[in-house]
Amino acid sequence: MLSHKLLVPIEFKELYNPTWRYFAIYGGRGSLKSHTVARRLLIAGRQKKVRILCTRELQKSIKDSVHKLLVDLINELGYTDYEVQKDSIKNTITGSEFIFTGLRNNVTEIKSMEGIDFCWVEEAQSLTLASIDILTPTIRKPGSQIIFTFNRHDELDAVYVKFVQNAKSNTCVINVNFDVAIKYGWFPEVLAQEMENDRDDPEVYAHKWLGEPVNQSDKAIISRSKILRAMENEVEDDGALIYGVDVARMGNDRSVFWKRKGLQTKDFAVHKKTRTTDLCDRLEQFMDFDKEAKVKIDDTGVGGGVTDEMIKREYNVAAVNFGQKAIDDDKYPNWISEAWFYMGTIMDTVGLPYSSDLLMELSTRGWAQDTRGKRKVESKNDYKKRGYKSPDLADACIICYAPTNELTEDDIFL
Repeated sequence: MLSHKLLVPIEFKELYNPTWRYFAIYGGRGSLKSHTVARRLLIAGRQKKVRILCTRELQKSIKDSVHKLLVDLINELGYTDYEVQKDSIKNTITGSEFIFTGLRNNVTEIKSMEGIDFCWVEEAQSLTLASIDILTPTIRKPGSQIIFTFNRHDELDAVYVKFVQNAKSNTCVINVNFDVAIKYGWFPEVLAQEMENDRDDPEVYAHKWLGEPVNQSDKAIISRSKILRAMENEVEDDGALIYGVDVARMGNDRSVFWKRKGLQTKDFAVHKKTRTTDLCDRLEQFMDFDKEAKVKIDDTGVGGGVTDEMIKREYNVAAVNFGQKAIDDDKYPNWISEAWFYMGTIMDTVGLPYSSDLLMELSTRGWAQDTRGKRKVESKNDYKKRGYKSPDLADACIICYAPTNELTEDDIFL
């Protein structure tokens, strides 16, 4: 077992890179987030004089802060150069100081702070956008850094949307879970037992240990718990190889390839801003140049170019158009609506890879009834207006699994 006193997990190495402005560090319990950030800041405070603001959305007393964690580490690491006070911590050699205050009830104080070198926002999932907008321009010393650590609560937590979903080039995103602590031999048995007990409830397990959000809309098409179980399933991969392709339509959308054998997903790949011929070249490689396997390609809009090119290259293409007629057109107004609901019916029998993005996309797409009482999937535009990115992973997965208009054994239509 490695000594955690000297441990700097390689997953966190960028914390020591002074060129980043922001760090968004998120994940479940036991993932070393808080301990590693605390160590990094204690080390910084011993190297030269710095001012370190430790904050969160609400802090009613010093007990709500990371003060105790820092003090425990100071004692554990034997840092005798730190002087611990009731509401602050100071280094007696360098003059560094740790300041502890909440954001929401101390706006004036935060705005007036000068010379902050590091700002650590713990429990950042609770931050409002208003608090973020107050904080970020306040921490303005050249070379200053802001570190957010959090375990997601909602799909659209303000800090997640701003610094992960829409991360800029000056932001370092670090997603870690308990496996990092296990890797370095620093995962206590008591936590290991608690984690195993939580496996009986997939949603509790996913939130506490994988850092997944907890809420799901009543209008979601596919149950989050079913998706999580599918991500733990290992089903027999009997059956033909089937491929699904969702083709990007907008500049920020992604083209996604999906591969399954029987009901078990075997692989997927994501490509951004790729020209049609290059995308087809990559698709051929993804398929190992197998011209017998069925490849279902999104033929909607610009996707037609990929369909035509792959047919020209003599692949076994089944073109699907999201707006085409549903197989059961008494229930669904179009093919893509039927495909989404179909995926929900087979979720107990499929094997999916664990992917936080896939989980979000599959579990957040909503539905409504149209004027004829048919169940219709939420449009991509409406979905994106709610703050989500284009659900390209989910669409590729669903294209791969959903039946086409002419049912075959390979479609495994239940």
